[in-house]
Amino acid sequence: MINFLIKLINSIVWPLVVMVIMWLVFFMDLNFHLDLREYGMHPREWRGLLGIFTMPFLHGDFDHLMSNSVPLVLSMGFIFIYFEKEKTHILVYNFLLTGILLLFMGKSGSNHIGASGIVYAYVFFLVTHAFISRNKEMLGAAFMLIFLYGGIIYGLFPEYGRLIGKNISWEGHLSGAISGVFFGILYRKRGPQLPMFFIEEDDDDDDDEIGYWNLPEEENIGTTVHYHYKKKGENHP
Repeated sequence: MINFLIKLINSIVWPLVVMVIMWLVFFMDLNFHLDLREYGMHPREWRGLLGIFTMPFLHGDFDHLMSNSVPLVLSMGFIFIYFEKEKTHILVYNFLLTGILLLFMGKSGSNHIGASGIVYAYVFFLVTHAFISRNKEMLGAAFMLIFLYGGIIYGLFPEYGRLIGKNISWEGHLSGAISGVFFGILYRKRGPQLPMFFIEEDDDDDDDEIGYWNLPEEENIGTTVHYHYKKKGENHP
């Protein structure tokens, strides 16, 4: 457990860098009134191409920023831990595919901001891969993220936003979930796998040898000699 925590700490350096960039962008926009939110994802528009790269770093308010920061750092950290060789591809591909899907799936005239889409992508990637590989440790990490990121399933439906009275990018969440499941299946043979166990067949010669040295009890009983007394002069049988 201690080694796992040390590995986790060492694996969140770059995720922390990403989080710091998000926070710097937010406070620069807040203090200097840059109105950077206009550079979010605009589905089905040419300027939406820029939003693929800018959307995750833009947030509407402090609560929005906070709700995405911790899950993003942890989900990226777990990918760093379990996929040391493939981590860059997994992170970048999910990042890009989430934005591309939203570009086509989002409603025209809308503007999407926030890192929740890629959080969904990373979490669903971990869950999908864990179920396929049957890795209990990674599955536990994924469910911990689901627990921390409350309402992650509800966030896939537009009714949830109306229920809580907030504008949520359910299309972005759905895009991220699709991306995560897709790459979770694509990378199913990479990363941690269920240990393989082999049962060695018994050798027939060994069975014979074991049978030879373990004789039944009735065969190990000593020979009993019975003496019959006969008078002198009687013939022996």
